[in-house]
Amino acid sequence: MFSLYIAIHKMAGHIGFISFLIILHCCSPALGSVSKAELSSFITGIWNDDPNAANSSDVTYNLQSHTSSSSPDDHAHDRLFQYVNESHLFTKPTYSAFIDLLDNFDRNTAHSEHTTSTETTEIDRFITEVTGTTVMTETYLFLHGKGYTSSTTDFRDILKSVWFTQYSRAGTSMGSNGFEHVFVGETTSTGVSGFHNWIQFYLEEKRGHINYLGYIYSKEPRKLGVHFTWFDKPKPLTTLLVGTSPEFDLAVLTTCFLVRKNTNCNFNMAGHDLTVKSYDVNYVHGDQVATAYFN
Repeated sequence: MFSLYIAIHKMAGHIGFISFLIILHCCSPALGSVSKAELSSFITGIWNDDPNAANSSDVTYNLQSHTSSSSPDDHAHDRLFQYVNESHLFTKPTYSAFIDLLDNFDRNTAHSEHTTSTETTEIDRFITEVTGTTVMTETYLFLHGKGYTSSTTDFRDILKSVWFTQYSRAGTSMGSNGFEHVFVGETTSTGVSGFHNWIQFYLEEKRGHINYLGYIYSKEPRKLGVHFTWFDKPKPLTTLLVGTSPEFDLAVLTTCFLVRKNTNCNFNMAGHDLTVKSYDVNYVHGDQVATAYFN
């Protein structure tokens, strides 16, 4: 440490101490800075090492006909999802805890919502289950190393705050939060907003609430752009990453929200270029997810 001080003192003597501090500040990486290469390495790692991801035989889907986001016609007469191995996937703790959350919300953004004690318990259980996975352990270590979280307790608090804090999306009613918007879906007076999760899509299609109208694009790795109606309200285009575990989606979307909020989060995952878009609720104090999705 003393030799480092001498070296700095000698350098400062040559160029002037104030100038040296400016150079030191300008040339040092910013606290919490994350490069695309670092993001790509981290996300590829959790993609390859997720034991709860669906196998190719666990989920099959039928794209049927191509459509556009502006088409009013039904180009798919069958369901999108042909088969999901529920007995293998939905009994896993993170899937089970995730599914328990899906009926906790009023999809209409104009309706105020109150979180009951039972629902709070379900949220806490979900966070406990996901943070106990290898995917979320790696996510914590990555974010902790970059200074975005100080401890495992702080990490839990961040997850709960950014995803489950209630806020108004429709003017006056406290009827939305990030988890509901992204993973469950919401309806407005004119259509569907959010709704970016394949498990929720499968379950709602199985219940007859979704009419799949056709696909807009299909890209690797299992990334779909689809057109559908939910309770007869249109969603011109939503993106689904099929077969991912709840913890993987939460890990990637949370990471991109923290390190690239309000801008494009570009990375390469297992040889495929992907982008996550995420936005903060700018009229609410603190960090809350307004939306986050694979683009």
